Amino acid sequence: MQDKCVLSSLVWGIRSRLNLATKGWSEVTRYNKKFILFAVLSMTFLLTAQAGNNVIGMAVSNGQMQVDRSAVTGNANLMEGSSVRTSADPSRIQLSNGSRATLAANSEAQVFADRIVLQKGSSLVASPSYSLQANGLVVTGAQAQVALKGGVVNVTAGNGPAKVRSMEGVMLASVKPGTALELIPGSGGNSTSTMTGTLRQESGKFLLKDKITNLDVEVRGNNLKDEIGHAIEVTGKATPTPNRDSQILEVASLNRLEEPGQSGGARPTSGAEGKPEKKPAGGSSGSGTSSGSATGMSHGAKVALIVAVVGGGAGAGIAFATMSR
Repeated sequence: MQDKCVLSSLVWGIRSRLNLATKGWSEVTRYNKKFILFAVLSMTFLLTAQAGNNVIGMAVSNGQMQVDRSAVTGNANLMEGSSVRTSADPSRIQLSNGSRATLAANSEAQVFADRIVLQKGSSLVASPSYSLQANGLVVTGAQAQVALKGGVVNVTAGNGPAKVRSMEGVMLASVKPGTALELIPGSGGNSTSTMTGTLRQESGKFLLKDKITNLDVEVRGNNLKDEIGHAIEVTGKATPTPNRDSQILEVASLNRLEEPGQSGGARPTSGAEGKPEKKPAGGSSGSGTSSGSATGMSHGAKVALIVAVVGGGAGAGIAFATMSR
């Protein structure tokens, strides 16, 4: 009888412990499920918030376009570095930081918060702090249009000047409002520049105003006093000025362009009778070449560029600008 009582007590104790263990495991499982659910919801919220924070703006089109290789009609969110490809209709780029740009029909570009990188076709920026990059050139301006035609970059200025710089920050040209320039980029990292104009001296500096690029360049080299008042062509290494609005040109070669008895600083046309005097400067000899032609094309490298005034381009740029408003 005593053994039965002990056995009953033991069985009761085991059952009690099993019930307690089962109940405890159930509580743990229920707690784990709640924790896992909370973790999943939290992660989903964080990922959604992070994705939302990565949205830099929106692309809007009246037709179909491709955003990050996906066909879209109407509008689509843009992330940092999103690709946009238009078809028959242009696309307006509206960024959350207030910057605005337009990508023309049959064009392609990558969009970033601080710049748009044109890869095909034409684009216009309507924000002075927003830059447009194309073929290694950086263009800024309140209304600057850039079009790619093969290896040529066409820059048109609308209401204000369009500044063209190299990726290294050297100012290449300042396009006047209502005008356009064609530029052919050279090899990357080439900092050689050729400028033409009448040399003058101000406050101890030798300066030269290049009419095509609209830059007032500081010229540095030996024996420059002899060239004051003469129209010259200088070639050398270009570095940005402290305010980054022009160039400092270390002269490697210098060509005097005026013929005897000739006044003014016009560039000689190719094939003109007589050749301009060629003079080395800065201790280096250079193979100076005449630049310019009857069409206004400059055959001298402008920091590895060929620059020309383009007729009729300004009107197209102004008309294109209305698309981004």
